[in-house]
Amino acid sequence: MRRNYISPEYVYKKVNGTLSMSEESTFFGAKMLEVEDSLLIGNENMIWNQRFNGEQIDKVTETTLAPKLYSSVESMGLNHTISMDESQTQSKKEKNTRWIIDINVSKILNEYLFAKLKSNRTFEGIRTQMTVYNDIDTAVKKYIELNVNNRYSLVRVDLYVEYVDLRSQSVLRYQNKWSPSVAIDVNKTNKFQTISDFNQNNIRILFDQLQHSSQFKFDYFFNLYFEKI
Repeated sequence: MRRNYISPEYVYKKVNGTLSMSEESTFFGAKMLEVEDSLLIGNENMIWNQRFNGEQIDKVTETTLAPKLYSSVESMGLNHTISMDESQTQSKKEKNTRWIIDINVSKILNEYLFAKLKSNRTFEGIRTQMTVYNDIDTAVKKYIELNVNNRYSLVRVDLYVEYVDLRSQSVLRYQNKWSPSVAIDVNKTNKFQTISDFNQNNIRILFDQLQHSSQFKFDYFFNLYFEKI
């Protein structure tokens, strides 16, 4: 056999498709994740089992380990703030105080989708070394960021407010509490306005306290509704 002594310019090596978390559409289709048409993030808990490194390989053995828990109430509670509108007059602050709720919608949605994928074992069988991050949970979060989050749009916010009489309870004025127990029809209000940024990553709720703030504080809760684009 004659040799030409020409070294190859390229070396072809098989790699795992999971090294890239970005899904690309092709003429023949793609393996895009099928997602639900609508999502309600309210009062929901999810649970799943995994190995210490985040891998989901063998469900039977993983059930012997401490499960992972997700609470939408906790997630939404940590990813929003409530404050008084500093531009309001002192008179308004003393009576029908105006409040501002700033919600990190994108982070709440990402955390919900992460729990959804993990509880459904969507990435079952994938090992850490099969990802460019060498970490399963980081890879799942990146997949959500690149392929799933942008397929949903926030269409509605339901706000619930329950007033608490300061004269009958030992609570402090203006100390309003985040509480899922108030999310019932009688406490639902539509007397508020919303402002969102261009990408809907964050949304701001503005509303006036209907009961005199010298006599009442309030507990509050909200639900977030998303639809697939």
